[in-house]
Amino acid sequence: MKKIKRILMVCLGNTARSPVAEYLARYYNEEFGGDLIIESAGFINAFSSIQPTSRKYLDLKGIDYSGFRPQLITRKLLENQDLILTMEYSHSTEIIQNYSNIKDIPKKTFTLREFNEETDEIDIIDPYYTTNRTYEKVLVIIDENVERAIKKIIRLNKS
Repeated sequence: MKKIKRILMVCLGNTARSPVAEYLARYYNEEFGGDLIIESAGFINAFSSIQPTSRKYLDLKGIDYSGFRPQLITRKLLENQDLILTMEYSHSTEIIQNYSNIKDIPKKTFTLREFNEETDEIDIIDPYYTTNRTYEKVLVIIDENVERAIKKIIRLNKS
């Protein structure tokens, strides 16, 4: 398998789940001695910054996200990635269907949970219209899965 260097985290609007996944991945990459390049993007232009509950979660972990700016998925962005991790299966299928002529797009696009070999529940729900309690639970799920994914990628890259 080709070494994974560039990773893209994807959710719908790139302001709740994928920015948290991006900055947690950067944090774990540094903590575990990786050399990965991590970005995030979304399908729609929802807001101009990270959602308050997501900011609070990163603040509590001491993670600096001050340079974050939401970005939209583009062909060039997808072409430059070695791995694309989405929050929902529908995101993965949309990327694979809409960009089917990108080399190896089906082989490098997974949900975050699917990449971690989970089979029961592969979606991470959009917490935007949920309660604060549910939103916080979603962020913990993202955190746990990002940590597992970064460990796995670093391990795969060393083998």
